[in-house]
Amino acid sequence: MRSAVRLIPLVVLGALAAFLLVGPLASLYNTRAAASRPQPSATTQPTVQPSPTTCPRSLPTPQHEPAVLPAQPPSLPFSVWVNDPLGVNLRATASKTGTLVRTLNQGTQASADRQVLDSAGARWYRVTIGSQSGWLRADFVVNHSISVMSGTGWSLMLPDTFQGRVISASLSEAAAGGDAVPFLRAQTSGLDTVSADLPAVINPNITPVIDHTKLVQVWSYTVLERVSRAPLDSCKVPSAGARQDGGWPYVTSVVAKSSVRAYSFTFFTQEPSSTIVEQVIASIALS
Repeated sequence: MRSAVRLIPLVVLGALAAFLLVGPLASLYNTRAAASRPQPSATTQPTVQPSPTTCPRSLPTPQHEPAVLPAQPPSLPFSVWVNDPLGVNLRATASKTGTLVRTLNQGTQASADRQVLDSAGARWYRVTIGSQSGWLRADFVVNHSISVMSGTGWSLMLPDTFQGRVISASLSEAAAGGDAVPFLRAQTSGLDTVSADLPAVINPNITPVIDHTKLVQVWSYTVLERVSRAPLDSCKVPSAGARQDGGWPYVTSVVAKSSVRAYSFTFFTQEPSSTIVEQVIASIALS
């Protein structure tokens, strides 16, 4: 009996030692197990990207028209180029009844050395081309170099300050070097599907504002010329607000229909009545 009593403290001490030993071993096992497991990479968590900075898409409507300075005529002598698609008659005198010397084709260059006004107030230039001299009407020629630009069923004379490019079989475009805004878009389409799509630099979310309309001659057709103002997309043209037109270019559009197709010519300028637009429209030939 006494021996059994003596064993009780020993059993209690053994149990206590086992409990104290198991605690550190379990902690060690958990630490090693955690170390042996693959830890999640720091890059596995998605990172939130800041939203891109938005740019203003709408520009305030201009409250006034830009000032247009009159073009100064060059000093004689100067070169001229035939702009009219049918050419111009070279005559012996400054009169429509003067003797015909020859007909100069569109694009022909000549040198002008004199100018006079006839009884009707029309201006005439005396020009020399090769060995021939004569008089021609000033409104059929221009005093800067021009080159032909053409597409399906149409051609026109474009000032050499612009470069043309073909976008598709039915769409061509011309722009000044380095300018994000085109000067001209020429499109052809079927008679029942006349299209005059605006370029991507025009803000599609704002309706163009009509400025004025008038009748003009395109080849042998009398058509309605529509002039409106459309805002540029300042996301695509960051300098739009600093332009002379306040970022609202004048959009001049004419549509002519032949027996086989429709032709649309759309111009984008910073002034309301562009002499260059009038010049190019006057040079259009259609088939």
